[in-house]
Amino acid sequence: MDNLAVEIKNIWEKNKAEFEERLDDWLKRLEEGEKLIRKDRKQFHQWDPLRVYVSVTKAKSSLFSLRFFGQEVAELFEKDGKVITLRLNKRKRHSENNSKYFRCTLKNGDYDWRGQEAREFRSHFGKKAISSKGKPKVGVPEHRIESKFIQEMLGPSGKFGVPNLKIRPVTIAGCPLQFPTPISASKGRPKKGYGNIDILARHLGRLSVWELKKPNTYNHAASQAYIYALTLLYILRHTKNGARWYRLFGYERQLPKRLVIEAVVGITRDKERSFNNEKGKLERNTPFEIGSDRIALYTAYYQEGTHSITLEEDPFRENQ
Repeated sequence: MDNLAVEIKNIWEKNKAEFEERLDDWLKRLEEGEKLIRKDRKQFHQWDPLRVYVSVTKAKSSLFSLRFFGQEVAELFEKDGKVITLRLNKRKRHSENNSKYFRCTLKNGDYDWRGQEAREFRSHFGKKAISSKGKPKVGVPEHRIESKFIQEMLGPSGKFGVPNLKIRPVTIAGCPLQFPTPISASKGRPKKGYGNIDILARHLGRLSVWELKKPNTYNHAASQAYIYALTLLYILRHTKNGARWYRLFGYERQLPKRLVIEAVVGITRDKERSFNNEKGKLERNTPFEIGSDRIALYTAYYQEGTHSITLEEDPFRENQ
């Protein structure tokens, strides 16, 4: 295994101007999206198990992703400056996919969020979740896992069944943030491109990058978590708007002189050996001390229930 930190540094230095411009655009989109949601907070009410997600690709046009256990089932947007509208997008085949996976019959089109069709739409997904005897079937199982992790992190207490685990997902005005990066971690190697952090969270003053795998799979999880954590560090340390990103993530104080960013791998216990093997290779070849900052690698062994996720133990227990 080569030195991932050197590879990331080379990619960043070669594309710094382009990355800076892209990140500046993303930041502006998210800040505008936050203003809109705060203005219309009551209309953006979370209708469990449906959740509103914020992403940079949608925020520019005031679109928001409505998801059921992580899978997008519709979009929400502000119409005429005052009415929130539910959209089943034909281009994204929302109606077809909703029928295939969830037996929802609402056709592609625009509907008043407070109207009869939208109410029946919300009711359908509420009953679907309550009556399901097994794990909800979605197109990408990792999305279901991600949704359940976010649900636990948003809970008031007893997160994941672990006492005193104080962790919260980074949100935009209360909506989970789908955070992109200009470097991807495909197959455990850094590449210029559009990457995506599964969950970005705050844990005891630290930013926490979570890379999640569906049950019984692994696929370079430790390397991917490291790549996204170090890329996040570059965004905070090596762009002109690092301090603004830090505030957007929920911190009121200035960027600290020393940042510790957690890279957390969420896997089932049967992949423990795979994690330990890759972790050992990383520790032999790639630095975790980056200047005055540090990447801290952890693993979270989980068990999936019908509507929840539990952790076998506190992944941070040795460093509380």
